[in-house]
Amino acid sequence: MAFANQKIQRLLRADLSKKGSVDEPIVDLVEFINSLPHYFTTSSCSGRILIFENDLQADKKGCKWLYVSHTYVTLEEILTHLTAVPDEAVFKFEPFIMHVQCQILEDAQKLHQAAVAAGFRNSGITIGGKGKIMMAVRSTHSLEAPLSSEGKLIVSQEYIKFLTECANKKMEENKNRIHRFFDLVKTLSTKTESNKTFQTKCPVKKVQKVTHSEDGTKETETDLSLFVFDVS
Repeated sequence: MAFANQKIQRLLRADLSKKGSVDEPIVDLVEFINSLPHYFTTSSCSGRILIFENDLQADKKGCKWLYVSHTYVTLEEILTHLTAVPDEAVFKFEPFIMHVQCQILEDAQKLHQAAVAAGFRNSGITIGGKGKIMMAVRSTHSLEAPLSSEGKLIVSQEYIKFLTECANKKMEENKNRIHRFFDLVKTLSTKTESNKTFQTKCPVKKVQKVTHSEDGTKETETDLSLFVFDVS
């Protein structure tokens, strides 16, 4: 009942991302996950190409975004937002990320396996001190490059074109991974309902679990998906 109440309260509030809402490319995915009884999303980003003004004195929330796109971009769009060059402009591609709260650890492990199988190999599970279980879907195929320094461009237009092409290729791969993840989540929900095992080639670590019986001590092996414990 506690998890169900948490889910209701969370979904009544805005997405915890900086934008405060779900990006259009992943609306169907987010709605589907939130329709499952053992999960609810807390924040997400479908992936984006952006130019921001770098400020070493400011945290992520304080940086100034000069341009943001959640789909492919053109060289002309990028150059338009560099007409008034800031002190330090940075070009960046950030891949899809999603945080999902899960009811029990087994639920988180199944979703983690789906994420890794889809290509989001940097995904992980955190367990808070009060038992809150979070699964983060994420990958490492990001891109970041400085464009200006002290108000002057330090790269050529040809190099900006190269960055744009690289970012668009990463965005294409990002969309493919999201589609694979969505398909696997749908399959996962079906298999969960039929109480079948969801299998993938997700790397696991083995731990020894000791059990006692009338005949003595017996050792068995249990597979655990890779995850991180947060005991703060």
